[in-house]
Amino acid sequence: MLEGRCGHRADARLSPIGRPGRCPRSRGVGGCEPHPPGAVTPRSAPPAPNWFLALPLPAGCGWERAAASAPAELRRFDPRDRHLTLAFLGPCGEAAALAAWGAVAPLRQGAITATAGGWRAMGPAAAPSAYALGLDRGAPELAGLLARWGPPALAAAGRPAERRAPLPHVTLLRPRRRDGQRLREPMARWMAAAPLPGEPVTFSEIALYTWNPDRRERLFWIQARRPLAG
Repeated sequence: MLEGRCGHRADARLSPIGRPGRCPRSRGVGGCEPHPPGAVTPRSAPPAPNWFLALPLPAGCGWERAAASAPAELRRFDPRDRHLTLAFLGPCGEAAALAAWGAVAPLRQGAITATAGGWRAMGPAAAPSAYALGLDRGAPELAGLLARWGPPALAAAGRPAERRAPLPHVTLLRPRRRDGQRLREPMARWMAAAPLPGEPVTFSEIALYTWNPDRRERLFWIQARRPLAG
């Protein structure tokens, strides 16, 4: 059954291929608009999930403790969701995402140890969409990894090349969309005095992520993972 803009339902099986189905309540003039084959309402068509390649933040590293004093309304990431993005593929579909995963399969890289370098706002300056830890030690090595592995992954998925310079970071806080502008100044003050993790972390794996089916529990799901060294 298909649903048109009128909210009524039409049975696609009753319509010849290539011709619009008609609402059962349509009576010619003054009736509903024809229902194109395959038409659905926005309610019945959830957004396609995003996909991305990333380096998982090691479990138990404790970096999330540096965000403990941030405003309570900011969302904290589940430990399994914390990562350093290597290539954002967007809503490319599973086949394209797996092609990107295959493109980096032959590549090898030793583990990279990094330290936190400072808090930074991410996204639009007027209404940041996330708050992340930049990196100090290990930042050049990770930027080089992103510059080498990101382009073939994006190309294999049919995505445009990234025009911005690589910026390794680990996102730990995310405001609700309606709060981005309101929290900008309070978060700027918080970041100026916020603590930084003291312990280094070692990135040793790469993973293919997509949305978790139940995003109330956690945001992301790991479809595949392997050691950076192969």
